[in-house]
Amino acid sequence: MFGNLYFGGSRPKPCKAFDEEGIVMWCGGVSKTLAPGYRVSWVAPGKFKEHIIMQKLLQTVSMPSLYQEVIADFLEFGRYDHHLRTIRHTLHTNCLKFQRAIEEYFPANTRISQPQGGFFLWLELDPRIDTADLFDTAIRQQLSFAPGRMFTQRDQFNNCMRLNFALQWDDRLEFDLKRLGKIVKQAL
Repeated sequence: MFGNLYFGGSRPKPCKAFDEEGIVMWCGGVSKTLAPGYRVSWVAPGKFKEHIIMQKLLQTVSMPSLYQEVIADFLEFGRYDHHLRTIRHTLHTNCLKFQRAIEEYFPANTRISQPQGGFFLWLELDPRIDTADLFDTAIRQQLSFAPGRMFTQRDQFNNCMRLNFALQWDDRLEFDLKRLGKIVKQAL
């Protein structure tokens, strides 16, 4: 879903590009890049085609064809490619702004991921910090992030957080990152 949101010169190859036996299903959609409410997606199912068709028939009787037609028209006339170029530029710029603000406002030992696309930053904080506890404090101050432990079934990533940088950058957002950095510093 995030493959089209790359920051480099070309889209990374999907796993399907290396599939010689038809055992990899390549799924895609526009809910992360264009139209979240439309829920239009697709699959290149490889050797699982018949099973996928049967499951689609059993699970979804019909999909509003208007949504599919609107997306198909957008794709056919090249507007999606233009849209993706614009959104990739905006996301990359936001990512750099977030990284700069985190370097400025968070503790010096904060480790920041260097994503090559998408719209999330992964932060690794001091090992003494539990981001689940920080989350409660942040929410009370109307700040939000995803605590690291949400992304594992084991007791790990307790000192990590995920931030969404797909937001309109403005002075208020920078101020909110400064406030979040202050909460992190106070937790030490």
